[in-house]
Amino acid sequence: MADKQRGLQFACECVSSQPGGYSDPWAAVARHKLLPDGTKEGIMNAVAREPKTISQLATELGLSAPSVHTHVSDMLRSELLREAVEWEKTHPAERYYEPNIPVVLRNERARFDAVCREMAERVADLFERRRKALERAFAETGLAARGWQFADLTQYLYACVQRGARELLEQRGVLPPPAVHSNGVGWSFWAEEPGARED
Repeated sequence: MADKQRGLQFACECVSSQPGGYSDPWAAVARHKLLPDGTKEGIMNAVAREPKTISQLATELGLSAPSVHTHVSDMLRSELLREAVEWEKTHPAERYYEPNIPVVLRNERARFDAVCREMAERVADLFERRRKALERAFAETGLAARGWQFADLTQYLYACVQRGARELLEQRGVLPPPAVHSNGVGWSFWAEEPGARED
């Protein structure tokens, strides 16, 4: 029986006030508002290909240096940014900042695309092949009596498959569990340049 004290688990824990840990490992970034606005996203975009100083960021983004400093400080605390140690400085006091998350560039992403597409097709084929079994399971629930159709549940069912697979891969050591950061929040996060399909 569901824990009535805890409440419902929604599709993403990023929208819930309840304790997390049941959803995707990147949900904590949204839930804890680590990347809450376009300014921080603009900073991430600006430093993705090359580390930059606060004054360079301020010029590029058209913001005041104190405003950029505040955002950069927040992002350092949340561990979305880090100081770029090995970067050519024109002045010894300069500090350059770069993403503290993997950024997959377009040409790098292209290296993975064929393999990922093949794996995605296999998962999609399996999900389609098992549809009848899922429909039989749906018929044994009270959902239809409450006015829901099987199609209303397919995104939920796919999420169960995807999350279950991730948990198994974490247990097997194939995927590392989300890292717990200095603020006590556990998450895995990355960014990628759009690939050819999105251009």
